Amino acid sequence: MGRRTVFDGEMQHGKRGFGKVCECGLRFARISETKFPVFDMFYLKYLIANVRLALRLLLRGEWRRVVLAVYARLYVLFYRIVFPLVRPFVRDRAGVIDSPGVSVETDHPVAITSPDYAVPHGTRYNNSTNRKFVLLMHKHFRRVFPDGTLAFMDLGCSGGQLVADFASLGWVAVGLEGSDYSLKHRRANWRDLANRNLFTCDISKPFRVKREGRDLQFHLITAWEVLEHISMHDLETVFKNITEHLLPGGCFVASTSSSTSIVNGIELHQTRMPNAEWRSWIEQRFPELEPVDLGLRIYQHVRFDFGEPSFLAYRKKAATGPGTQR
Repeated sequence: MGRRTVFDGEMQHGKRGFGKVCECGLRFARISETKFPVFDMFYLKYLIANVRLALRLLLRGEWRRVVLAVYARLYVLFYRIVFPLVRPFVRDRAGVIDSPGVSVETDHPVAITSPDYAVPHGTRYNNSTNRKFVLLMHKHFRRVFPDGTLAFMDLGCSGGQLVADFASLGWVAVGLEGSDYSLKHRRANWRDLANRNLFTCDISKPFRVKREGRDLQFHLITAWEVLEHISMHDLETVFKNITEHLLPGGCFVASTSSSTSIVNGIELHQTRMPNAEWRSWIEQRFPELEPVDLGLRIYQHVRFDFGEPSFLAYRKKAATGPGTQR
């Protein structure tokens, strides 16, 4: 069977139609930033678990980790407040792209073989963003690519808030999610951005993102605690998708976790490697990706864990080839 177009953002515009056990660590995540928040016992359990962990860390003398975690939450909250105030002054002059004309071509619109499909924990609760990260990346890539429209893609986008934030600065912003839970429940940003900016797609299978019928390449691709949800034998396909969708000079930024994540008796983290092993694995197989220092502090990433600050940042080496559609 040939590849088919699953979603077309422009044609369907206007139609509304990977997880972590929170007890594992003092981990930042914008769990819920929905327009219509609904109380769920998960959030109370998350709060209690983090308070208990903080007390244990303090008793062990790890006060610095607790202080940093509290500071990080206040830092992110500050930029959540500041972002709408500075946005009109920093976004591209064209403003928000009302009709991005984006579509995703794939034979696998949902990751039905993934444990996260059977237990949609992350996509049910997470809506992570860090608006300081958004502002820093906007400044960086506008300096490196001063002309044309910038493009961003988030793999494992959950509620899609990060995608919405980049879109609000005038980027062509796309989020791919392996579970259809948020789509079906119109959760968080899927209520307004489904099949326009947010799409379901199995990223461990080949796919193509297009804009107005032409292949779309991105200046920035991210994956926040997503790679560990991919089985080892599917990782090469994931990175082929990443490298094919990156512009020369574009960057891939990710965070990873080597801990277990068991939800309802199912292990969601299929590939657990420390940071050094991730780097070795990538650099042996994808020489077109070179390590890059974007100058980000731990708490300026979208998802992070002070107990295991594991980040990946790579730039696609310059080469001749088709550019992003302007």
